[in-house]
Amino acid sequence: MKKGLFALLLVGVLVLSVVASGCIGGGGETTTSPSPTTSSPSPTETTSPSETATTPSETATTPATTTTPETECGSGKVVIWHAMQPNELQVFQSLAEEYMAMCPDVEIVFEQKPNLEDALKAAIPAGQGPDLFIWAHDWIGKFADAGLLEPIDDLVTDDILNQFAPAAQEAIQYKRHFYAMPFAAETVAIIYNKDMVSEAPKTFDEMKAIMEKYNDPNNEKYGIAYPVNAYFISAWAQAFGGYYFDDKTEMPGLDKPETIEGFQFFFQNIWPYMAPTADYNTQQSIFLEKRAPMMVNGPWSIASVKDAGINFGVAPLPPITKDGKEYWPRPYGGVKDIYFAAGIKNKDAAWKFVKWFTTSPEVIKELALQLGYIPVLTPVLNDPDIKNDPVIYGFGQAVQHMYLMPKSAKMGAVWGGVDGAINEILQDPANADIPAILQKYQQEILNNIGG
Repeated sequence: MKKGLFALLLVGVLVLSVVASGCIGGGGETTTSPSPTTSSPSPTETTSPSETATTPSETATTPATTTTPETECGSGKVVIWHAMQPNELQVFQSLAEEYMAMCPDVEIVFEQKPNLEDALKAAIPAGQGPDLFIWAHDWIGKFADAGLLEPIDDLVTDDILNQFAPAAQEAIQYKRHFYAMPFAAETVAIIYNKDMVSEAPKTFDEMKAIMEKYNDPNNEKYGIAYPVNAYFISAWAQAFGGYYFDDKTEMPGLDKPETIEGFQFFFQNIWPYMAPTADYNTQQSIFLEKRAPMMVNGPWSIASVKDAGINFGVAPLPPITKDGKEYWPRPYGGVKDIYFAAGIKNKDAAWKFVKWFTTSPEVIKELALQLGYIPVLTPVLNDPDIKNDPVIYGFGQAVQHMYLMPKSAKMGAVWGGVDGAINEILQDPANADIPAILQKYQQEILNNIGG
């Protein structure tokens, strides 16, 4: 990176001194997710912790160890629509300015759209849409089915694709077509108080022992702080091979024995050590007030943890050992994409910029160190500075076990059914007939998707 530009970038980020964003979707637009990672009720439909942006890492920046691809330059104007937070936008604009300095015939223009989805759906069919837009990968199904995306199959070659983590490769394609390029990911992990727990649990048995040690509900202290909704407990529903929805068959799986087992595991082995509320803000406050040694949350919560003065670490949810076999909890995760809009006016220049942005180790490393984004470009995942950053590295390890958020447009009918099942279980967790409840909502989801 150019030293002068980077100095300005760093100063700008420090002056802003913003708080956590988690916003895989790109920032300020909170639809139904706390991060707005997705247009679904993923992390929280009722809480929106992602109104703030992940704090910049305090790791010193050094040049990436890999070689940046040779810059290819187009010409003309490239318009990018987004819903990013101000601190995110500043970093993106600074990187775009660096690109424009190398490619003086190109103009990169970012346009903020507070209600991005509605704006795109209105503008693209009328021929007034952008060249590119930024959001999570889970829009790809409904936007492609609606004819709102431009395929880039002829541009995404194997040598480009293979630079990314497998989940990121999967996140940019739908029904055998490529429509976007990835640049980051997010999921949930354990955030633990090092003054209470010296090391993160490496197995679920260790995690349970910690919960048992600290659980003291009579004094409003608990073994773990854990928001409860379809997004957050997906890790356990999908731990034993179950799932809410299968992208390949486009069918829900709440009634699968493996899914039922995962739900039962959560309510038998984790819920008893929690404050008896599903509320996101209440659960987070318990950890921030040091009334629990651990919290399950995403990168968007880190600024609040820092503000609370907690000496913390981040680690993946640990594996369960059963019948001699290891089962990793698989929380839903999202991938940040740059999409190509149907009717794109400057595809050549747009592609060359996006290729540079998503495949340049220096760019992706900058996003990680300044915004806390979890890299999906493999060379950056192995960068020493990334490995030495406990937040980025901890969530990066969690990403390795995440279950990619479904891309099918039918997933929109699934969230309500899963949350309905959870809410019914929560009426009496100790005595709930979990198999019957999940079977009931399986049928509801099938009815809603016309299955």
